[in-house]
Amino acid sequence: MPKPLGKDYFSRYGAHTPGYQNTDYSKSWRDYTFAVDEVLETYRKHFGEDPKTFLDIGAADGRLLKRALRHGLKARGIENSSYILDQIKDRKIRARIKKADATKEIRALKAESYDIIVECVAQYLSPTRRDGYLKKVTRACSGMVCLLVDAKGYGGSRSGPHAGVRTYETKTWWKRKMLSIGFKKCQEDFYFFKR
Repeated sequence: MPKPLGKDYFSRYGAHTPGYQNTDYSKSWRDYTFAVDEVLETYRKHFGEDPKTFLDIGAADGRLLKRALRHGLKARGIENSSYILDQIKDRKIRARIKKADATKEIRALKAESYDIIVECVAQYLSPTRRDGYLKKVTRACSGMVCLLVDAKGYGGSRSGPHAGVRTYETKTWWKRKMLSIGFKKCQEDFYFFKR
């Protein structure tokens, strides 16, 4: 696992950067991350029902978690940066985010314990660690994984909070990887369905 992200990284998050709108993370979820409303709509369209549980791996300051809770989901998060977690003023949100190394914490999760998992750690891992980690994410998921990666050749803006993160794999590579480890279908490049 890479070292925990600190002040420099956190300063790039939407609400703390001049010019960004206070949305889920920043100006445009299509360029930076996922929007909870769209995640839930995508899940409902695919499964024909509402999700009940939500896990944000790499939860940062809990913005996605907070929105998931507003929608009535049982939501939890994992974050390894003490600095980022210390920025959370809402005690209820902070209590729902476990400070942990996601590559270790994912092992402790029960099989199919979360309907939706938002995942952003895989892009930071070395190839030798990534496959095992993603298999554990697959095991913990009962429905859909929203995979946040800055894929090679990605055409979106790279000026958001994940600026500086580069993977050598393309969107096609990530799709093939996720389908090879147990997902049945992919939609819009980064939504993967377990069934």
